[in-house]
Amino acid sequence: MKLNKFFFGLLMTPAVMMVGCSDYEDTEVASPEADADAIGAYFKSSATSVKLSPEQTSFQVVLNRASFSEAVNVPVKVTANDDNFFSLSAEQFVFDAEKQVSSPITVTFNQSTVELQETYSLGLQVADGVKDHLYGAGYTDAVYSMVIDYTWKSDSLASTMVKDEYAGTLDKEGALAAVEIAKDFEVDEEKPSPDYTKNSLVRISSFFATIGKSKAAGKDHIQFVVDKDHKNPQFLTTDYLANNEISLKVNTTKLATGMTQKFAEEKEYPICMDLVGINVEAATAATAEAKTDNVTYQVTYELYAFDEKADKKYLLSTEDDTVPVEGNTQYKAKFEVKFVKASAE
Repeated sequence: MKLNKFFFGLLMTPAVMMVGCSDYEDTEVASPEADADAIGAYFKSSATSVKLSPEQTSFQVVLNRASFSEAVNVPVKVTANDDNFFSLSAEQFVFDAEKQVSSPITVTFNQSTVELQETYSLGLQVADGVKDHLYGAGYTDAVYSMVIDYTWKSDSLASTMVKDEYAGTLDKEGALAAVEIAKDFEVDEEKPSPDYTKNSLVRISSFFATIGKSKAAGKDHIQFVVDKDHKNPQFLTTDYLANNEISLKVNTTKLATGMTQKFAEEKEYPICMDLVGINVEAATAATAEAKTDNVTYQVTYELYAFDEKADKKYLLSTEDDTVPVEGNTQYKAKFEVKFVKASAE
């Protein structure tokens, strides 16, 4: 009986397979074609970060296209441009015949208002935001975020212990922080590598996050210029840059610390810092064999809770204060910077 079932199965299998094959029909479906007039204009990225050095006054943007046999112009629309900060050199992208990439459009910006290390955004759009080509890549909308800043490096300076009065560590061990130097600050064209016999631009970035008082990085960068002997420190200011023919503003007041103050009335304000002064506290005499010049700097600053709407400063206090008290409190911080000696390079 088992043997008969086995042969019955063998006889049925080909028949079933033949029925299945008869249902298959070999068809060819043509791929859809793009419209003959479709350009397929696109930006390669929907978001682009543009970093400029302080001497630069413009940057360029280009457009790509999927169909590039004929010469064509593509109008561009500005979708975001606060206070008309940016200006475009043309209102359309120009494509030469057989060129997939357009001629660049130059973007300039308002030199009288631009600030160092501030981010500015420009939104652009083509084709009314709708792709006209089936195989068009990229994006019809793009946002360019521009920031002007120096190139900061920490590999040539040692870390330092920041001792801070507000953190309660002015006479204690302090917090470890990376000291950075701007490698492209006052670069000597004949000596492209850092030349420590000239002025140097130094900073400890995001100060209160560095010393462990804030979980969020702020814009409270302590950045200052020292002379060739690493003395006579002064904060990086608008006037300093102007004297070097750089039209940039530098903010040294109302620096965002990343911290907030909440009072009993349930209003929460950002805690801001104003830089007051910086001086040399001590300098370690360098021996002939030493590779670094060690200098201790002391920074004086003010802290306060800032009500931007009322334009008022309030003293930092405990949460059970019912009425905020106007004013600010002054603190000090100090740290040692180990400069690489010019003779050691």
